[in-house]
Formats: sequence, structure tokens, C-alpha cells
Amino acid sequence: FEPAELRSWGKLLFLLSVVAACLVGIALEGWYAALFLVPIASIFATAAAMLGHEGSHRSFSKSPGRNAFVTHLAFPMFSGLSALYWREKHDRLHHGHPNVEGVDPDVRPWPFVSSKGDHERSTPGLRWFQRNFQAWAFWPMSTLLAIGMRRSSVIYLFDYPKKHGFKKEWWMDVAALATHYVGWLLVPALIFGPLVAFCVYFALWGGVGVCLALVFSPAHIGLPIMAEQNNDWLHQLETTRNLEMPKIVSFFFIGLDYQAEHHLFPKIPHKHLPKAAAITSELCKRNGVVHLSVPYLYALADAAK
Repeated sequence: FEPAELRSWGKLLFLLSVVAACLVGIALEGWYAALFLVPIASIFATAAAMLGHEGSHRSFSKSPGRNAFVTHLAFPMFSGLSALYWREKHDRLHHGHPNVEGVDPDVRPWPFVSSKGDHERSTPGLRWFQRNFQAWAFWPMSTLLAIGMRRSSVIYLFDYPKKHGFKKEWWMDVAALATHYVGWLLVPALIFGPLVAFCVYFALWGGVGVCLALVFSPAHIGLPIMAEQNNDWLHQLETTRNLEMPKIVSFFFIGLDYQAEHHLFPKIPHKHLPKAAAITSELCKRNGVVHLSVPYLYALADAAK
């Protein structure tokens, strides 16, 4: 559980530097360079955002202040996604209720569903879409995932003061989001023109949407859907699976290839999750408890099916 904070800051700086270098390359070389550099920037931007995910789980640092700082730096300021919304959607609903029908948002990313119950709760138009198009539309529409999450986070922030008042965390979120849109859209639009700024922005974050789907869908989709929360650690093991992959690919997953251990112990830093996995898998094997670990491409194909 000991944070590897210095190492994580170094990793975040490296990831952000590559994104910045790609953007500079696009600015200097033009649209043909963007065809090559935007996909690279999307991969590195996704990994950088996932370090904000670690801050949200308070596993980035021993300091609550630095955990909050890196969360706001990587999510609203860099990624344009409200930190308050992420904590509600991911930390509370998904981690607290993985694969629970009608509760876990990760197994029903609009307009898709993973179960009969969620399908029946959808509107008639959505049910028609799910029956006829879900099978092949998921991956093309994953390009809209990051943009859709932004929309949901703005709505969540707009409604937040009605329930909780104008707390410090809300002002921090709003300020960081404003910085994001000024830095990513307003300033580049003034320098390079609105068309260039918006095209690069939506292409890069569309690529991030695909990367997010490649990270999260194989970890849970395809595993049992629960009618209700079991309120114990066994529920976490039955609804998550580890993803076996080469180390170079694992580098970009920021620990999310060790989903079982991450769900059991969200405060373990990603550096130590391989050690935790060795302990957990041995304990589960000794006691006849499920511990799912499969090759990444198998899990991806299973989720797609």
C-alpha cells in the first residue's frame, strides 16, 4: 500500500510531454502529421488521465492534498472531465456495485446495455437500436465516449449545487474545467483558427474514447451481471478479471490490467498491483475461490461477443 509518488510524477510528466510533443509536431507540420501523431497522443493522453484515476482512489500519494491536486490536474484540467462526476460514477457506483444491473454505469454505457433488464428499462427507440445495431456500432461509437462523458460531467456539475451547495470542490472543478477549454480550444483557435483547433481536439479525444473502451470493456463486460450488490469481496472477484499482456502494453494501463486486485484494494498503487496479484491468486487458488485472469485479446473478444 506504500505509494510510489515520485515514480508516478515522473511517469505523468513523461506522458504529458509526449502529448505536448505530438501537438507541437502537428502545429509545425500540418494535417498530414496529425494522421500519425493524433493516435499516439490519444494513447499517451489516456494513460495520463488514468493517473488522475489513481489520485481519485487516493493511492497516488500519502498526502490528501496532492491526491486531490493530481486528480484535478489529470481529469478536469487536462482531460475536461469533472472530478466530482468521476468520483460519483466510478468510485461510488462502479467500484461499489460492479456489474449490478441498473446501477453500474460501466456495463450500460449509453446507448448500449449488457443485460436484459437494462434493455427492458430503455426507451422503445433505444431498444430498437440495441437489437439491431449494438453488435457492430459499439467500437465506432466509442469515439464519442470521452465527449459523452464530458457532457454527463457538465450536467452533473450543473446539478451538484442544488443538492450539496457551492462547496470548495465544486469551485475547483469549475476552475479546472474552464482552464481546460481555454487551453485546449480558445487559445489554439485564436492562433491556428477554430477549424484546426476543433478538428485536432475532437480527433485526439475521440481516440481517447476508443482507448478507454479498450481498457474498461474487457475487464467487466462479458462477466456475470448481478441483480443486486452482494456487499462482500467475493462479488468483486466474480465480476472482474485480470488482463494478461506484454509489459510494454501494461505500462499504458496504469494498473488497470490487474482489475481484481484493484477492485479489492483500490488504495494499492499501480506499481505494486503485480505483487498483490501474486498473493491474491495464490490465496484464491488455495481456498477454491474464483480469480479470473485471461489473455487480453481473449477478454477483448469475449466482451465484444
